[in-house]
Amino acid sequence: MRLRIADCGLRIEKNKRRRPAQVALALAIAACVALAVAGGAWSDEAAGAAGAAGAKAPPAAAESAPPSPGQTAAPRPVEGKPKVIGPADITFVDDEADAPGQRPAAAGQPGQPGQAATPPEKPASNPFGTAGGFARQDAVPGYLELSSGLKVPGHIFTTRAARLKIYNLDREMYEYVPVPALRSIDTTIEWERMDKEWRFKEAGNPEKVYSGREYPVRKVCYTLTLLNDHKIRGHILGQPLYVAHNDKADRFLLHDRDKGAMGQTLADIPYIKHVELGPEAYNQAVDELKAKAEAAAKKAAGAAGKAAPAPKKN
Repeated sequence: MRLRIADCGLRIEKNKRRRPAQVALALAIAACVALAVAGGAWSDEAAGAAGAAGAKAPPAAAESAPPSPGQTAAPRPVEGKPKVIGPADITFVDDEADAPGQRPAAAGQPGQPGQAATPPEKPASNPFGTAGGFARQDAVPGYLELSSGLKVPGHIFTTRAARLKIYNLDREMYEYVPVPALRSIDTTIEWERMDKEWRFKEAGNPEKVYSGREYPVRKVCYTLTLLNDHKIRGHILGQPLYVAHNDKADRFLLHDRDKGAMGQTLADIPYIKHVELGPEAYNQAVDELKAKAEAAAKKAAGAAGKAAPAPKKN
């Protein structure tokens, strides 16, 4: 194969003076053209050889030979879907190719020798169902008594991972006490009164007038008694106490200052009077509630018997 430099569009004349850079560029372009021409010729020769080989090969059979009388026909693969091959413990099933009776059994099904049965599926949980039993590990049995005389027995606890924060009046510092370390809580009233409602007479006037309405206000002090009989007297600035009984938790609030609504009295805003912790206190409160319930039932039954009219005598 011959290639002239003039074919690349460049001509080098012998009689004229040539620069080295131009000569190098011309040689590089000539080499590229030579490689391109050689590659095209090789591809034409390879295509011709492949065509000749294809002509000599015999045509493939359109259909396989029919099976012998003692043989069963193998399932024909579905065109367009390649067969997936996986590990020995995984079986791939094609829903379209295999009939229900020809599908292989899944690994772990009962009835197959040497394989364990799959465990039963757990029932789906209902997010709107009732919760299970009470499961707070830091709760302590006991009872809570209000100033109205109501006793609420149950497991007593506060906010999770929190302690009762009390300002110690004797040491003038805050202290943190966990609920399981308590034996009892007692409340002392520092003062309570009915405050009057005052409002400005008019906008821009600093004079106030009495509206005629009153609201109750109370301030208390708490005494915490620990299991080692150590006592802490001080103020608690809003700490919740929960009493759980029969899968139901009632919320109460420990706070040193309480304020009622307009028109209420001091009796309308009960406060936590006493809290006793321990299994004995819990059992005692439960027995008292049962006795009160039985007495109330007997009283109601007696009242119903007296109200019933006596039968007439013939």
